[in-house]
Amino acid sequence: MTAVTTLFERIEAAMPDFKARPQQVQMSEFIAQAMSKPPQKRVAVVEAPTGVGKTLAYLTGTIQTALLQKKTLVISTATVNLQQQLIQKDLPQFSATLEEPIRFVQVKGRRRYVCPSKLNQVATTPEQQSLNIDVDEKYQQVLHTAQAKQLLSDWDEERWDGDRDSRRDKIDAELWHQVSTDSEGCAGKSCSFYLRCPYYKLRREMTAAQVVVANHDLILSDADLGGGLVLPNPEEILFVFDEAHNLPRKALDHAAKALNFIQLYQTTETADSVLKKIPSTLAYRQHDFGYMLSELRRDLPAVMSHLQQIETILHSDGVVQDLLEKHISEPRIFWNSPLVNALLIPCQGLLQRANSIYKHYSVLAKWIKEGLEKTQLPNKVGEALLPQVGTVQNIFGYLIDFMALFLEPDQEDRPPNVRWISVETFAKQQTLVVHAGPMTAAYFLDRSLWSRAYGVVLTSATLRGLGLFHRFRLDCGLHRFDEQHFLAVPSPFNYQKQATLHIPDMRFLPNEQQQQWQQEVVKKLIDIIDVTEATLVLFTSKLVMEAVYRQCPAAITAITMVQGDNLSPKNMVHRHIRQIESGKGSIIFGLDRFAEGVDLPGHLCTHVVITKLPFPVFTRPIEQAKQEWIIRKGGQPFTALSLPAVSVKLIQACGRLLRKETDSGRITILDKRLLTKGYGKQLLAHLPDYQLEQS
Repeated sequence: MTAVTTLFERIEAAMPDFKARPQQVQMSEFIAQAMSKPPQKRVAVVEAPTGVGKTLAYLTGTIQTALLQKKTLVISTATVNLQQQLIQKDLPQFSATLEEPIRFVQVKGRRRYVCPSKLNQVATTPEQQSLNIDVDEKYQQVLHTAQAKQLLSDWDEERWDGDRDSRRDKIDAELWHQVSTDSEGCAGKSCSFYLRCPYYKLRREMTAAQVVVANHDLILSDADLGGGLVLPNPEEILFVFDEAHNLPRKALDHAAKALNFIQLYQTTETADSVLKKIPSTLAYRQHDFGYMLSELRRDLPAVMSHLQQIETILHSDGVVQDLLEKHISEPRIFWNSPLVNALLIPCQGLLQRANSIYKHYSVLAKWIKEGLEKTQLPNKVGEALLPQVGTVQNIFGYLIDFMALFLEPDQEDRPPNVRWISVETFAKQQTLVVHAGPMTAAYFLDRSLWSRAYGVVLTSATLRGLGLFHRFRLDCGLHRFDEQHFLAVPSPFNYQKQATLHIPDMRFLPNEQQQQWQQEVVKKLIDIIDVTEATLVLFTSKLVMEAVYRQCPAAITAITMVQGDNLSPKNMVHRHIRQIESGKGSIIFGLDRFAEGVDLPGHLCTHVVITKLPFPVFTRPIEQAKQEWIIRKGGQPFTALSLPAVSVKLIQACGRLLRKETDSGRITILDKRLLTKGYGKQLLAHLPDYQLEQS
């Protein structure tokens, strides 16, 4: 009898309503075997359809290894709902079945928790009386101070734990930025609030925990900074990435960096302001920083000069003018182009200054922390100055990372970095932003996680496109792991008996005759929707969704909620459930948000209508660059990118219908390309084995 089998027997004994499914045990055994492999081979990639019970499967497959090897089991998800389900339901139930209960905790980024020191400063600092402050700013300042005082009172008197997500009232984003901090702006043990600090309370809990629940963004941020800042070092972690199909896209967002002009001008001004305070603040060690001050007094004006030079070059370019005049959005710029060639020298000069400033402000931060520890510096002074020094350090460190991407020459044998420009609003002003990022997150994920972690499990209900792991494998940097590391678990559902797939006879094609197809969709919805039941209608375009809604009769619109109207998706689901539970019909018109992750079991969803095949629209510069790279290497973007992506999205959308083995209902797809196009037949062949009905 294996350890996994023993665990499942314990779970069945402790939970009378639970019976382990064969697919669940298969997944668990596969993961346990993978975790027993040699270092850098402990990787398991598992596609587990809805109904398998993958949470218990990966918990039973990993917990023994984590406990025996004294590694932290870190479970990462993409959604808050799944994190809460793990903390409030799954982990307590699982823990109760073990010989010794496990300790678990949910961890978020430092910015999700209030910094008591900064909150105290905002709440107790007298309001500025400057003549430069306009009426609106003055009013905003009064509001911020009042709310900060309330937050401080609630936290101090233990009516609030300091977690932003546990507040019922809305906290203004600008205020929250002022009262939270990052690692560079934190005084740590030297802070007068250290023992009561919400973040450090969490860190102490995490040190004692055997299981940590986090999200993809936190793990990727930690990995981007080298690992070990928020979580333990990757070498001490056994990772489980649930909802892993989201990981490549999120990793790309973290790997890309940007140069924001207004942010850099403001940070340079902050750096200069800090510099003026240093001689008096650190007077006790002035013999150490004479050279530093002279270098910074040279470097900070030079940064301003380089930024202005870069802006001037950009503004003189025709493509940038088109961007500013809103003729185009996010234009790419290319290595060896005249624009990039003109930018190289000022960018190299800016990088040189950034390295110097980052180095010196890192030393200043270290000295301030030491001054606080040795009580050479008053707490009030040190805690007020440290966040400003930390901000300078952070932004210039980020600028260095951006330059590493922007200035890296293209190489023929590997995908080049992608460079592009956008116009964004920052601090209530419009600014040019220059972006640079890798075309694929594969190298980032492999270097920072797969090559370092003790073990890794990646799982989701949909990881394969057209029945293959190929696209996910490439995007995640898993190319060195062979098929022994990949498993597709069969579904426990009897699709033939539980669901019908209906593809009505449609005259028009959505991609060629959109207006006629749109009107035809309205007619079909009138024919196929039963207004007494629970229906989910999925669209790929907001404009089409709203146009269809306007043309539907009152019998349908009276019970329909449209995504993007007054209610949030979460509140739409709550209202939908109330409608159905009260014995009435309810219809949701939704976009991507409803095609993935929405859980409406049983009678809460008995009909899913997919209006159009959910082909991805590749508009982002990195996606366009990836298409060009595939063509350059002799491939076809449609086959390599679009088809696997639409296959995954279609399976996810259809998956909204059956959530449990007792569910039943019907799926209708209003896109005849499934039957008339060769690729449509491929997509149809890789859907679950629903009972197919054709008009």
